[in-house]
Amino acid sequence: MNIKKIATVLLSVATAVALLAGCGGNSEKKSAGEPKVNQVRVGMLTHLNASEQKINEIYKKIDESAGARVKFAHDYVYYDKLASMQMGLESASVGEMSLYDSVAKYLIGHNDKMEISEHPGLKLQDSFCLALRAEDSALKADLDKAISDMTADGTLGKLTKTYITDLKQGTEPPAVPIENIAGAPVLKVAVTGDLPPLDLVLANGKPAGFNTAVLSEISKRIGKNIEMVQIDSAARATALVSKKVDIVFWATVPYGETIVPNDIDKPEGLDLTKPYFMDNIVHVKLKNVTK
Repeated sequence: MNIKKIATVLLSVATAVALLAGCGGNSEKKSAGEPKVNQVRVGMLTHLNASEQKINEIYKKIDESAGARVKFAHDYVYYDKLASMQMGLESASVGEMSLYDSVAKYLIGHNDKMEISEHPGLKLQDSFCLALRAEDSALKADLDKAISDMTADGTLGKLTKTYITDLKQGTEPPAVPIENIAGAPVLKVAVTGDLPPLDLVLANGKPAGFNTAVLSEISKRIGKNIEMVQIDSAARATALVSKKVDIVFWATVPYGETIVPNDIDKPEGLDLTKPYFMDNIVHVKLKNVTK
């Protein structure tokens, strides 16, 4: 009797263990088939209008639609200055920085500890425009014509080549003089000077780089003088609405087919010109250095 009882108990225990193991085994198989999710905190320069919350909502949809085996859950946090964002990367406050490809190459050329972080599914592009008040329709027409003419006659292509494509790695783009047109009206243009080699103010205070070259050419074509006003990225829209400046140089809109709304970054009462440049969005991280 005792032997039979012991055998019965052992059989019951074995059955229970087998059932639990079976459940656990199914769970393990299911989890093995699920994509691994990597949480990545990403620094980004403050947008013209879109909030951190809105950006994170949009980019969460992009992450979910990537369809990659390894999925990335990005948490974006704003910085008003590029230098502050770089400090955030170096102190591990963020794991990556969201930048334009031209800016990423410039930074990597000046800091060999950085590299591009490859992400499946992260294939986004932005077009660069000038922002101005919607009421200034005549100014917009002049700017649009200048941009169209500069595109058609190859001027924008030449400036892109000189100040971006052919810029030697590790060097600064040259300063760009903006000629004064005697007696012409003055347009105050907000620049951050904080997006090299696109939007750049050198250490000596002189404006340089691609955007300055574009502005210089636009000034000649529309017959107006340009006065640059350097402000933080977060202050661009306020400066324009308050009429501290007449133009914000730069603002961006999504390029091509994307789930990012075309007007995500355009404040009410403002308008955008035709695009004058397009660039890919990439992520930059610190290299993994193994001893």
